[in-house]
Amino acid sequence: MSEIMKVLLCPPGKKPQLIEISNEIPKIEELLEGSLGVKVLGDGLCLLFDDDGHKKDLVINRLIQGDPIFGYCIFCRKDGEQFTSLTDEEIQDLENLLA
Repeated sequence: MSEIMKVLLCPPGKKPQLIEISNEIPKIEELLEGSLGVKVLGDGLCLLFDDDGHKKDLVINRLIQGDPIFGYCIFCRKDGEQFTSLTDEEIQDLENLLA
């Protein structure tokens, strides 16, 4: 089921931006400019990124759990098979951590 979710979009070299996007995979891939990769970070938190970013000569955006993430990435939640909104507390914590 399609829904709008609140996520943090992290452009390379910039502060994260709170945006609202569709949780549909094609829409997410359009924003990431590539095929969807998912890294589960724990407690339902996950990172969405361009799975082929390392092959495209994209800039390293961040190191997450020791892995380089290339190009744009998105922090959101995963509930079963659906991507969902971050909580207000998660947004604040991530903004502080990633600033």
